[in-house]
Amino acid sequence: MFKKRRPLPRTSRQTKAQGQRIARHLLGKRKGERLTERYEYGYSLGYIEGLQAGQEKYGEQFEGTSIIIPTYNQVDVLEQCVDSIRAYTEVPYEIIVVDNASTDGTSAFLNKNAGQFRFYIHEKVRGFAGAVNTGLMMSKGTSICILNPDTFVTSNWLTNMLACLNSDLEIGMVGPVTYVLDEKQQLADTDEQMENLHHYHSESTSPVLDPSKWNSADHLESGCLLFRRSLFEETGYFDEGYGHVYYEVEDYNVRIRLSGRKLVVAQDTCIYQVVSKGTTASGDQSQSTNDNYASLFQKKWRNPYNWMHRVRERYDKQNGERCQTFYPTHVAVAGLSETVYWIEQGTKHPVEGNLTIPIVSVSQVDLRGWPTGSTVDAESVTKKWKESHTEDGGIAEGSVFTTESGRYYQRQGDLYREFMSEHALTRWELTEKVVERTEIEKEALEEGLPIMAAPEIHLHLL
Repeated sequence: MFKKRRPLPRTSRQTKAQGQRIARHLLGKRKGERLTERYEYGYSLGYIEGLQAGQEKYGEQFEGTSIIIPTYNQVDVLEQCVDSIRAYTEVPYEIIVVDNASTDGTSAFLNKNAGQFRFYIHEKVRGFAGAVNTGLMMSKGTSICILNPDTFVTSNWLTNMLACLNSDLEIGMVGPVTYVLDEKQQLADTDEQMENLHHYHSESTSPVLDPSKWNSADHLESGCLLFRRSLFEETGYFDEGYGHVYYEVEDYNVRIRLSGRKLVVAQDTCIYQVVSKGTTASGDQSQSTNDNYASLFQKKWRNPYNWMHRVRERYDKQNGERCQTFYPTHVAVAGLSETVYWIEQGTKHPVEGNLTIPIVSVSQVDLRGWPTGSTVDAESVTKKWKESHTEDGGIAEGSVFTTESGRYYQRQGDLYREFMSEHALTRWELTEKVVERTEIEKEALEEGLPIMAAPEIHLHLL
């Protein structure tokens, strides 16, 4: 009894047809020529099939962790970091190294190991956040780990951290305990160093899973951070406006906590961090630069912990808010494509026609976070954007105003929403919309969620 042959998929039929054409072409050739062309045919056919398979699977996720390593002029410790991951990681993972235009031979190391892990080399220094964001764009794992190149992981490091992360949906991000090694503790021989570190870890701290050692934290350090892909999709990219590792990570800590999620230290997990003589992935450690970034953090958030308290006091969202919940209404935004969207009441509407109002650039991740509504015309959008008063003189929907307090607000429905800072107002290009109202008019509305700035992204890959 013969089974019916299944019809070939369209791509397979195309490949077979191309193969038949090449086979017909081979007829009449000499034996040597036929062997050569058959080899070339087989090679080209394999390439075609591989290309088709890659295109079909592009964008697919895998049940595992994408380990993103941002680096700048740290090739020696980078190699040891990668070796430790390979030695002590027992769950599915991929390694993605993003190099910030290093000049110490990092690119040669990466190219030598092509096929062992994926990597991207920036043509110029884009800072810690820029390197992390490139890695996020490349990542395919259902969970993501950002790991400094000057760290060594130990047994069960990722297994324990994943168990902690997945134990509670309210947990947004997890970090391990980090032991810092000074120059006296560093050993010259890599193999000896790794063996000694692993031995010390086994003797002094238990790698066994221990939920009693999972503790909430106000913030997590940058050495090792683990979170779900869903958190990235709901929180967005790291803000590239800082350029310094501490404030970029602290900014992400604040955004996660504002969304109602928790930060947790998994104290049943440890990694080691080397005191590096080089610079960080940001490529700049000067005090004046650091002071500038500290000033930017202050301008962006004013008092972030006060905002967290105010949000928690009024709202109880168990599984966390999307970042779009903290974005304004009545703004025009655009991502990679030429399509402009009008944001109104938490929905993005494609705009037909040419707009003369400011258009705010946002990442594709942020753009996808708004559900898509019906198409609107540019003329009606412009009219809504310019409206500041109702017919009876009240505060119009979407109007941006200030009061005697000197702070900035936007009306959304029956709510007033305070801008977290003047930086947020500027980031959404709403400064020219500001009108003066009174505290009495504002207090006639209920307080809503505050408005924060969208992160700055300087290079779009996706």
